[in-house]
Amino acid sequence: MPVKVPPRQTLVLAALLLALVVVVIYQLRGPGVAATVGPVAAAGPAGSRSAAARDRAESAPEVRLSALKASKPAPADKGRNLFRDQPKAPPPSVVTPTPPPPDPNAPPPLPPPPPLITLKLVGIVQGAGRPVAALTDGRDVFYGREGDVVEGRYKIVKINVESIDIAYLDGRGQRRLSLTG
Repeated sequence: MPVKVPPRQTLVLAALLLALVVVVIYQLRGPGVAATVGPVAAAGPAGSRSAAARDRAESAPEVRLSALKASKPAPADKGRNLFRDQPKAPPPSVVTPTPPPPDPNAPPPLPPPPPLITLKLVGIVQGAGRPVAALTDGRDVFYGREGDVVEGRYKIVKINVESIDIAYLDGRGQRRLSLTG
C-alpha cells in the first residue's frame, strides 16, 4: 500500500531539497570566487575560475626577493629579546635640598599647644545653690562648680544650661563640653 503524503508536506520537502541544492552549489563553487556576469559566465564554473586567476596574475606586481633582502635594514640591537624580562632602570636620584640656615633675627618658635581635654560632660545638676557639673574620663566621675579644680589639672570656667567651659589650670586649652556630644 502506498503512503499518501499531504500536499503541504510535499511543498515543504521540495523547498528543503531546493535549499540543499543551493548550499551544495555554493560549496562547490567556493566562497573566494566572485560571481561574474557576461560572456565568461557562460563558459561555466571552470572557465570563470581560470579567468579570475588570470586577471589576478596580471594585476599583481612583480616581486623580486633579492631586492627585498638588499633593502632590509640590519637590526640595531642584536642582544634585545622582547620575550625576556629586562632589568628595570634605576629610579632617578632624588636630591633633597638642604634647609636654609636659621635666621638669627627670627622670633623663637611657639610652644606646642596643650593636649586636648579628654573629659566628657555627663550631666549638670541644678539645685538650690550654684549648678554642679558631672564629668567622666571613662573610668571615674568628677563633680565640680564654677571655679573648682577637677582631677587636679582642669578648672571649670563656666557652667551653662547644656554645656560647660573648661580649661587647664593656667588658662590654656579652653574647651566647651556639651551634653549632646
